[in-house]
Amino acid sequence: MNTAIAHAGNPVLMASAMRKAIEAGREACLAGRMPKRQYASASSPLDGTFF
Repeated sequence: MNTAIAHAGNPVLMASAMRKAIEAGREACLAGRMPKRQYASASSPLDGTFF
């Protein structure tokens, strides 16, 4: 962490970005994961796509 901030072109901006990344990760952890499923299902339609 220190090296990334110390060697950044704009250390203050890099420190801010790192703080936001840590906060986002913590919030994601607290939000909880989605339930596990036995099988995967496509979230996008398969019509009109080429394989």
